[in-house]
Amino acid sequence: MIDAIGIAVLDHLPLGVDHVEAPGRHCTFAGLARQGRAVWASGEDITCPLARFNLGLDAPDAETVARISAALVEWKAAKDLDTAARLLSSFPRLPFGERVFVYAPLDAAPVYPDLVLRVVRPADAVRRLRALAAATAERAEGRSGGLGALCGECTAFPLVTGRAAVSPGCPGSRREALLAPDEILLSFPYALDRAANRS
Repeated sequence: MIDAIGIAVLDHLPLGVDHVEAPGRHCTFAGLARQGRAVWASGEDITCPLARFNLGLDAPDAETVARISAALVEWKAAKDLDTAARLLSSFPRLPFGERVFVYAPLDAAPVYPDLVLRVVRPADAVRRLRALAAATAERAEGRSGGLGALCGECTAFPLVTGRAAVSPGCPGSRREALLAPDEILLSFPYALDRAANRS
């Protein structure tokens, strides 16, 4: 299983990269990259409502917030609609717009990645985080709610803030991105990942 994948966010279709075979989740497509595949997905291909919200694929209007809040209550991720709406407001999100995502093993990324997602065990997480701090004086952020881990915490947050993120994952991302029980997620904007790996 590949432990480092690159995610690129484009405003055009990539050449020479396979389109995903079927619609699915953002974390499912990251799982395909962990299996060695390079694929692209448009906004229409991403089906998870929370991922669509976090990745800026759906307008953040009242109707969208109400729909996703209801889903969070249904998933038992929030006790009621008010809590769900407050939870949604705490998520980092990409600006609303059309975009294409490319998911690939980092070492074979067909396009320049914007983000590096690393699946690590705790000892490797410590090593990588220390390397990041030593090289850049940056620390990874670790705000997690066990929900929206790969789409919100480890994709939207680093892309919006330019900061690294660490997350234990969520049930969906752990399953779909094929995380072992002792693995967690580290996510770096590409420049930070390169800086940490040069030290």
